[in-house]
Amino acid sequence: MNASLESVKEMFHKMEADGWNTSSALKWGFFFFDKDRDKLLDVLFELEESSYRIEEIHQADSGDWVLQVSKIDTLTPEKLHRRNLAFNELATHCGVELYDGWDVGKIE
Repeated sequence: MNASLESVKEMFHKMEADGWNTSSALKWGFFFFDKDRDKLLDVLFELEESSYRIEEIHQADSGDWVLQVSKIDTLTPEKLHRRNLAFNELATHCGVELYDGWDVGKIE
């Protein structure tokens, strides 16, 4: 994923304008893609002690495997940007094709 800090800040501003409390805990989802499911399991192993929860691992129509992990966390734009950079490095370290970014949800 190649997102700048400025684009992350813009997304936070949009969220706040839409009524999100970005200074509270939210459910953050992160996505990894690879043709080899086992490489995604390597990512899971690396995240095991960091309180990430596996949401799903499935094979997409394209044939690629998709891993979605989540974590309840309070993030600033700067912290999310650093996490994106770290997940890019993690994908490279595990030989995973792509860290494809994040989504966010409110805690119900």
